[in-house]
Amino acid sequence: MPDEPNGSPGEGPPSFPGNAPPPPPVSAPPPPSVPPSYPSYPSAPNGGYPPPPQGTYPPPSYGGPGAAGGMVPYAGWGTRLGGWLIDAVIFFVVQAILGRLFRHVNSLTLHMTSTRSGVVHHTTFSFIALGVTTVLAIVYTTILCGGPGGQTVGMIAVGVRVVRDDTHGVLGYGLALGRAVVEQVFRYTGVVWLLDMLFPLWDKKRQTLHDKIVKSVVIRVRNVV
Repeated sequence: MPDEPNGSPGEGPPSFPGNAPPPPPVSAPPPPSVPPSYPSYPSAPNGGYPPPPQGTYPPPSYGGPGAAGGMVPYAGWGTRLGGWLIDAVIFFVVQAILGRLFRHVNSLTLHMTSTRSGVVHHTTFSFIALGVTTVLAIVYTTILCGGPGGQTVGMIAVGVRVVRDDTHGVLGYGLALGRAVVEQVFRYTGVVWLLDMLFPLWDKKRQTLHDKIVKSVVIRVRNVV
């Protein structure tokens, strides 16, 4: 039997034995997938990553600019007043005790008589007791403020210290003596003493007048809640 032609023009696609479908067209294989690239980082040393460099953030400021630069934690007026009141109470008690001891001494003693509700009251004021108390206050302030601590009992209680203005070092007994004497002299002048006590309210270094005379400042050494 003669072979049949695979097809003739106009008769459609050729047929295959068994009526099998034609094989699918061959397509090119897909390209291999490439994982995304990520930036590489240096490995941490044995002790971990080093801490951030110091000085990145400025330290908090608690006071005003000092003579040598930088921020100085000057003690505020309220804090200084609290320390002064504690020391004042101590010497009020001392003067009261001395007044009792010198009440029978007529020299340099002021005797006062008053009548209230028909009752006569006698009061004595000893200038000797006042003078002794003043001397004791000068000695007390000189020793404690001029020493390494630079603090009276009241200053310790409120967390402040008196130092030199230029170096912030120990005040020394010489300057501490001058500071104590000037403060006591101001105390007996009335108006000047009041100005001396209020001066830290508007002074940039929170100094009193007797601080300015001897070039001392009072700084905070701890925060008091």
